[in-house]
Amino acid sequence: MLNAGTSIAEPSASETAWSGSSVSYAEGDIRIRSTTHRKYKCAVAHTSAASPLPENDETRWVDIGPTDRHAPFDIYTNTAATTVTSLTYVIQPGQYFNSIGLFGLTGSQYSVSVLDEPGGTEIFSQSGDLSEDPLGWYEYLFIEPYLKTKIIMKSVPIRPDAEVTIEITAATGAAVGIGMILLGDYAPVFGETSLPAGVTHGAAAEPFTLSYIKTNTDGTTTIVRRHSGTNLRCRAVFPRQNADKAVALLQKVLDRPLAWIASDANGYEGLSTFGLAASSPVSYDSFNNASIDFTIRGII
Repeated sequence: MLNAGTSIAEPSASETAWSGSSVSYAEGDIRIRSTTHRKYKCAVAHTSAASPLPENDETRWVDIGPTDRHAPFDIYTNTAATTVTSLTYVIQPGQYFNSIGLFGLTGSQYSVSVLDEPGGTEIFSQSGDLSEDPLGWYEYLFIEPYLKTKIIMKSVPIRPDAEVTIEITAATGAAVGIGMILLGDYAPVFGETSLPAGVTHGAAAEPFTLSYIKTNTDGTTTIVRRHSGTNLRCRAVFPRQNADKAVALLQKVLDRPLAWIASDANGYEGLSTFGLAASSPVSYDSFNNASIDFTIRGII
């Protein structure tokens, strides 16, 4: 999927590839396997051999996550591809997609371009600033600007051999990163309809954290910091004749982590998350109307 022009190599500058040629490994050493695109941490000091490979040797190696180059392609936004100044991914999915989602962004600006084929004609582009406009002069002068961490792009023209270039930039030496890159099908759960349908007022984003307070033996406390995420709760109403399709689609995706977007309108960025649909009953409210009460459990 990753074409020339992707700025993070594998191994990256901070990674070392595993070798099976009589190399001595100490406990805590981290090595990568380009075959699996994963990092492995040595659990037991040993001298390597051609077999078994780290991915098949759970006694001596522990899988600790994706390689730097492939970090945006697992199901966690906290495993991000990071560098400084500029970060570029050139992707050729080899399958149809009509939308692009970027999560866990760090940087100042973003730019996305889609060609109908590698080296071909541009059929879609979008770029912008990741910082929100300040609410007033006080925020402008004294408060660090709020930065967007998610960008959703829909209505991307469909091509079987499209190539996507994603670039995140910042000031020289400043951090840039991408936690997750999604290419897929953007569609209403309840299907297309010419009648009024959509999420009602009262939708709620519920930030959560896995951080906790640890009580020490002397009675003092320590905050143990962990990653955070966002749950989503909202209600969608739509014509009753689309309810059967909504049930079928929810059954299809119940165990699949997806991007869920209550609204992609400006000012509603918080009403989107990446996660699993928990309890999301479809109600056949009346002869004309149906509704879904979505509960989306965010994945960190």
